Amino acid sequence: MPRMTLERFLVGTATAVALALLPSLVQAVYVTPHAVFMTHGARAGQVTVGNSGEAPEEVTVELRFGFPDTDSAGTPFIRFVEDPGPEFPSAVEWIRPYPRRLRLEPGEQQVVRLLATPPDDLPEGEYWTRMIVTGQGASVPIETADTSVRAGVSLVMRIITAVTYRKGTVTTGITLRGLDAAVDGDSVAVWVNATREGNGAYLGTVNFELVGSDGQHVTEWIIPIAVYYPMNRHFALPVESIPAGTYLLRLTIDSERPDLRPDDVLPAPAVSDSVEIVVP
Repeated sequence: MPRMTLERFLVGTATAVALALLPSLVQAVYVTPHAVFMTHGARAGQVTVGNSGEAPEEVTVELRFGFPDTDSAGTPFIRFVEDPGPEFPSAVEWIRPYPRRLRLEPGEQQVVRLLATPPDDLPEGEYWTRMIVTGQGASVPIETADTSVRAGVSLVMRIITAVTYRKGTVTTGITLRGLDAAVDGDSVAVWVNATREGNGAYLGTVNFELVGSDGQHVTEWIIPIAVYYPMNRHFALPVESIPAGTYLLRLTIDSERPDLRPDDVLPAPAVSDSVEIVVP
C-alpha cells in the first residue's frame, strides 16, 4: 500500500493547520502549557503531553535553539539556529527532557519533565530553547479514484513549546522604530518595527484601536507578540465592515499576556504610536 507522510506544525497550542482530509486527527497530540519558565532557584519544569485522537501516538521530545522572527513579508516564524555560538543565549546544551520517547494510547496523557543543569559560571540573564514534541500517528487509509489501489497517510505532528530559563536580574522593554499603515483591499496593512530592550525577551500584547474623526472608538484588534530580536512585523486588520472615512489607528503594546501566568511575564512600560488611515 503506497504511503505518504504528512507533517503538521503547531507553534505552542494556539495555531492549528487545517486539514480537510483528516480534520478529526489534526490535533491528536497536545502539549500544555505552551510555555515553560524556569529559574536558577527552581531548575525543573514540566509539561503534559496528551493524545486526544482515536489512534495510538508514538511521541518523541527534543530541544533545539530557536526564537520568533519575521521573514521579508513580515510573517512570524520560529528561526532555528544549529550549533548556536556564544552570541546566542542558548540553554539547549544543559536542559534535558525526561522521557524523550513515549507511547500514548487514545485519551492517555503523560508528564514530561525538564531538568536544568547550567554551568556554575553562568552569567545573569535569560536563556532560551524550544521543546519540539513530535507525534507519529498510525497510517490512516484514504480513498482513491482507482478502487484497485490502496493508499495511506502517515500523520506527523510537531508542536513547538518555548522554554525559558532566568538567572538573577532579568529585565525587558520594547522600542518602536516605525509604524506604517495603509488600506489594502478589505484590510489595513500595518508594519510595526520593534526592538526589545534589556536582557530578557519581550512578551506582550499589541492593541490596535480604530478611532473615528469624531474621536469615538470604532473597533479594536488584540494580538499577542513576542520580541526576541529586532523584527518588522506585518499585521493585516480587516476593515471590510468599516464605513468609508478618515480614521486614526492607535497602537499600544504592553507587557500583559492573558495566556501566561502574571509571574512569568517580565514587566515593562507600555509604548504607543498612531497613524492616520483613509478607508475608501
